Amino acid sequence: MQPDDAAEQKRKEAASSLLRDMETTAARMRALIVAMPPHDLLGYIYAQRMMKAMSEQDITAEEREAADPDDLITENQFLLEYVHAVLASDPAPEKVNFDEEKCAELFELGRELRQQAMFYAMATSADTKEGAFGPDTADIEYHAKSTWVLLRGNRYQVLEGEFYRYVLAPHDDVLREVYGVGAEEIAIGFQAMTDATRSGHADAIMEMMKQFDAVQAFARAEGKRLEEVMEAWAADNAEQAKAAGLAFDDMLRGGVANVSRHTNLPSVLLADLAYQRGEEKEFFAPGDHAGTPYRTLPARKKPLIQLGSDYYAVDPCFTRDAGYRALLFNLLQHKPDYKVAFNQRQKVMSEAAFADILNAQLPGAKVLQEVYYKDPASKQWSENDTLILIEDVLFLVEAKAGAAATIASPALDFGRHAQSVQDLVIKAYKQSERFFNYLNSADEVPLYHFVDGKYVECARVRRADYRVMVPIGLTVESFSPFSTSARSCRKSSRCSGNMHSCHFPSMTCSCLSDCYLRPGSLPIIWKFDRPSQVCAAPISSMKSITLAPI
Repeated sequence: MQPDDAAEQKRKEAASSLLRDMETTAARMRALIVAMPPHDLLGYIYAQRMMKAMSEQDITAEEREAADPDDLITENQFLLEYVHAVLASDPAPEKVNFDEEKCAELFELGRELRQQAMFYAMATSADTKEGAFGPDTADIEYHAKSTWVLLRGNRYQVLEGEFYRYVLAPHDDVLREVYGVGAEEIAIGFQAMTDATRSGHADAIMEMMKQFDAVQAFARAEGKRLEEVMEAWAADNAEQAKAAGLAFDDMLRGGVANVSRHTNLPSVLLADLAYQRGEEKEFFAPGDHAGTPYRTLPARKKPLIQLGSDYYAVDPCFTRDAGYRALLFNLLQHKPDYKVAFNQRQKVMSEAAFADILNAQLPGAKVLQEVYYKDPASKQWSENDTLILIEDVLFLVEAKAGAAATIASPALDFGRHAQSVQDLVIKAYKQSERFFNYLNSADEVPLYHFVDGKYVECARVRRADYRVMVPIGLTVESFSPFSTSARSCRKSSRCSGNMHSCHFPSMTCSCLSDCYLRPGSLPIIWKFDRPSQVCAAPISSMKSITLAPI
């Protein structure tokens, strides 16, 4: 056997061993989670972050920098995803018991499973010789697998509502018909979900302190000890006692994840986004990768779980991305005859999103949508979604449909992932390249709109008028599963010719909302324009840019 063949065989054996280890670790995590009361388990996991934050209040920046890297947020997130998966997959047992030692074991198993998953990504990608991305395929496959497991992120949570308000606005009338609430109310609800996990513990602590002070004042007025007046105070102050109980629930029993209580969203909508206990049949089903991070986590499909009569957003990171997909999917299930109008409205919204959302940052810009031209090479009419001209800067935006493979594991179907990268990045790049080749074909070129079956000239553009030209790919979906893939595929995403080797940026609407409309808080792309006010980096020095909510 040749040395290369022997090394490949060892990697295959290592991958097989790692797969068995992952399945064993996941099965143990499942057994521990299902045996504990879910509210107490959620409370314990969420409380770890709160306790960590409280313990660091007096630590200086220098001390924090010198300390070991803190991975608690990632650990919590990973574990919460598994709690959601088990609750979705297993009916509630008759007897459960909370055990803090088993909770500590869960955290350790979570760390072990993430490490096993990373080694598995290496072992199963290293031997990929060729593929959709040529010699870069092995590297891209590894990144797709590793980010599938790890990439969740610290997004700017206070703008979740703005994202939902924008992307749901085209469907407002149908949402009201189906759910009784429109884009505005749903956006407020999703923002409230996020706020509950972001600041719910702090709010609960403040509420508990407020009610404790009230009980103390009552005890002083009665001239009695605190424990002697608790029942009397609660009887006289039922509302305050209830508020204290809810605050206790938020602090210690996962109440911050209770979206039935923290939002005003109707139950019919929450039910469409939620699993019932034992409903999920695929994640732990027998077969390769059973229960491992390389199966599709249930939270990627439906982010909520029903516990009793209430709905819980166990996993805070997938709530927006999976919630958006699940909501629109179920909207069409309720209204199948809306499909054609739905697609048209989505198209209009996504193609206009860049110029619309960044309208305050692009004052005086000329915006042309759905522009056509006759390609000199093919002699066929070609179309681009949005052309933005501002001073001596040109933005060309190509909007692409959402990525179905955001819920399909790259370990099980890397081909589907590769196709999604090609659809979202490379197709948009090719369309942009074709436009710039057309722009370079003459000193001045005409552009057209398609009106009443005819091509009508709408503008003329001169390449010499633009110092900077930026092609951008845009999708409404979360781009996270593909962000590193897009970065890695440099040969496929580099504009050529007179573009000075400018890399092709890929963006999402949710990213745009994360860098949204705040004076003094401008998105990254701002450094490319308004050269009279901002010192722009030379195009030749730009690296590949992927803006995504990670």
